[in-house]
Amino acid sequence: MSDQHPVSRRDFVRAAAVGLGGLSAAGLPGAGVPEAAAAQAGRPAQAAGAHDKIVITLSPSGRSSLPGSPQTDTRDVNAHVAAALEGINAGAAVAHVRGGNLPGGGGPNLDSWRQLTEQIRARSSAIVNYGSSGMPAPVRKNLIGTLKPDAASVLVGHHFGGTPIPFEMQNQTVIDHLALGVLPEIELFHSGDVANLNRLVETGLLRPPYCVTIFLNYNAYYRVPPTVLQLGAMLELLPPGTHWTLNVKGPKHFDMAAVAISRGGHVRTGLENDVMVGERPAKSNGECVERIVQIARSLGREIASPADARQALGLPRKPETVTA
Repeated sequence: MSDQHPVSRRDFVRAAAVGLGGLSAAGLPGAGVPEAAAAQAGRPAQAAGAHDKIVITLSPSGRSSLPGSPQTDTRDVNAHVAAALEGINAGAAVAHVRGGNLPGGGGPNLDSWRQLTEQIRARSSAIVNYGSSGMPAPVRKNLIGTLKPDAASVLVGHHFGGTPIPFEMQNQTVIDHLALGVLPEIELFHSGDVANLNRLVETGLLRPPYCVTIFLNYNAYYRVPPTVLQLGAMLELLPPGTHWTLNVKGPKHFDMAAVAISRGGHVRTGLENDVMVGERPAKSNGECVERIVQIARSLGREIASPADARQALGLPRKPETVTA
């Protein structure tokens, strides 16, 4: 209301931290955003896994909606590779990439995806993760079977337009990835997706470490609020042995990254997430990664190298035959 005194962002986070029982008020003098956000998580930074090295994923592919952001969605191979390598050199261990498409909706351009993959692998040891979850099953299977990324994303609920993905199709997608030796990265947009992940675990199709990415405030269709309570509710439902990464779009990107880091999670970043640095859009994908590195180190976690990340995720995966 107009007659109320405005509350600063720092004071709000301090109050939330105390209210959630994470710290006493005396424990927060002068806390910066990363430390205060970590306190807001409701458990200390010594939470299980909080001292494991953090695996940073960079997604340099999607378009930013922020005015003034340099990020476009041209899928130009050279620009795409340069952005990926910039983030890898800054500390990212995983490159989540999407190659170009054929004209007229003809599906993925295999040559574009191949060049992208080969150039990243020729100049780094980063994990290559394909953003291929929205493709029709035969198209996706051909893509990952031909080019053999280290990992590829998998939907377990419904497509962005609302088309449901039946259990049988979820099962087959996981089976296809495992048969090709490609790690399935399960994308979770709400708690119903977590229930479907648990179903896949119960069938025996997935084995730990389960690789998942939690998306908050992702787009108009999946606008799950980027809050500490929302994240906590989803984490409570994850099966033991889950390697989880948080991806938040919008102005709470770094605040929620700090919460994830303090709780033993990992972070996906990049300009496609409409990342703000202070009052301005982030200047580059490298700057996004650099800020995550700074937050992680301020909270006592070191940065995983690509070799560390491969060990944490059990890569490389050997082709395996599984049945539901």
